[in-house]
Amino acid sequence: MNDINVGQFFDALTDDYTAVIERCFPRYREMLWGLLDYLPHGRTFDSVLELGCGTGNLSVLFREAMPDATIHLVDISGESLEVCQSRFRSPHRHTFQQCDFRDLSFADGSFDLVVSSIAIHHLNSVEKQALFGNVLKWLADDGVFCFADQCAGETDDLYTRHIENWKKLAMSAGSSTAEWEMWMQHMADHDHHDTLGVQMGWLKDVGFSIVDCPWRYLLWSVIQARK
Repeated sequence: MNDINVGQFFDALTDDYTAVIERCFPRYREMLWGLLDYLPHGRTFDSVLELGCGTGNLSVLFREAMPDATIHLVDISGESLEVCQSRFRSPHRHTFQQCDFRDLSFADGSFDLVVSSIAIHHLNSVEKQALFGNVLKWLADDGVFCFADQCAGETDDLYTRHIENWKKLAMSAGSSTAEWEMWMQHMADHDHHDTLGVQMGWLKDVGFSIVDCPWRYLLWSVIQARK
């Protein structure tokens, strides 16, 4: 992963990110709902870590659902972090950090909940496994890790068909050929898609006790793991 270029790519998209992602993936909001709605009911999450907060679309949903939680937001794009911070009228419960996931360090048991949306796929397979192990340590007992991301198909044919159907979906929502080619170039340069099954296996291997996929469409999946 070329970390500087990843940051620059999302810096350039900051002003229009939400409109662009909703054209690229019209079920984006539904995916975020799936991440939030399937969190364990009756649980209080006082301390939350968001990996790859971007301009704050998921962050805002968490603030509405958990107004008393303290949220630490991390992103590699400084401009995206600035936009995210500007969306909160009461930032005293939020802390913001510009950082590569691979360089993060927190004390064991620091968070009740760790979340992420369309960010972890920028790590390669080895780096994902290392992050999963770190998240397990950063979580308090009975903590939850839930993330939405792109996954490869279990076969090359399925993966190709996912991409083909994704393109049809994006074009029907108003994406242009140039915009689609931009995403495909970004994917070729920076994305590392592992299968859903492999990633769920890694989560179990590092020590998560319950791992499930409550929502999925084409490449996109919501994965939940409980400590």
